[in-house]
Amino acid sequence: MNFVGSGLMGLDILIILTAYLFLLYGQTAAGIFAFGQGFLMDLFSGGLDGLFVFLYLSAFWGMCLSSRFFNLKDAKGQAIIISIAVVMKKTIFFVVLILFSQNTVFSNSYLWVSGAAAIITGLIAPLLFYLFDRLRAIPFKA
Repeated sequence: MNFVGSGLMGLDILIILTAYLFLLYGQTAAGIFAFGQGFLMDLFSGGLDGLFVFLYLSAFWGMCLSSRFFNLKDAKGQAIIISIAVVMKKTIFFVVLILFSQNTVFSNSYLWVSGAAAIITGLIAPLLFYLFDRLRAIPFKA
């Protein structure tokens, strides 16, 4: 049960939001958003200083690189780009833990949960992109 619960909690909405901002407003806005979210997570967490800034900026960097090969406007491209960004974030997180923590133990379940989180986040991304587009189309009444 813990394995299933961990996989569902691995859904990374912030990476989807970063990719959506990347699509709408470009690299600068998405990079600032990724930095800001990482900074806020570092501010309110008790972990290594700068860890989440590094993680979200590396996921953003993965989006920038993979968007050269895949189209972010296409649903398949959205799924692939976001899955790559999630895998990059999870991999870098694990590497940083191994480098800075002496008690880190390698676990196969972390690989399975990370892979499932990347696939689920990638598959949900086109649906959320569609939802965000529909929400942008609704006029606000003052």
